[in-house]
Amino acid sequence: MSLSTLALVASIISSIAVAASLVYLALQVHQNSKHARAQIQTGRVNRLIDQMVGFSDADKCAAYIKGNGGDPTPEAISARQFSLQCIAQVGVMFDNFTQHNDGLLSEEQFKGVTAIYQAWLREPGFREEYQIWRELTGSQSPAFTAYVDDLLSEPEQPTNH
Repeated sequence: MSLSTLALVASIISSIAVAASLVYLALQVHQNSKHARAQIQTGRVNRLIDQMVGFSDADKCAAYIKGNGGDPTPEAISARQFSLQCIAQVGVMFDNFTQHNDGLLSEEQFKGVTAIYQAWLREPGFREEYQIWRELTGSQSPAFTAYVDDLLSEPEQPTNH
């Protein structure tokens, strides 16, 4: 084999190595981008939950109700606390839905949490709070809203007690 043939083979091999490195780099950038989006989404949901937990303190609920012209009765405070809890639960649902759509939550994991969401949605109070959320912000998240609406339309699964 001549020196020029050897140089040509080495050049081809190095070109292939560079191309493979670029493909690998592109895959890493894509994966890192997905991971960053998931961290941002999870951070957003964690802030929402922290706010809802903080705001659900009875004194804070009473101040909110009174500040909006209401009478902070024990029933009104309890209703406000329940509403905040439901908002946090919808936030968790949205986070898991988003992570599944981004390929960061396996199908098995997603089916598991979906079963929990179906149980939540069978409860009349939570279902009513979800409908309020849907009216206010559902149009901003059409894919998530369609997912939950599908869960609402599924018949209740029998349980073995």
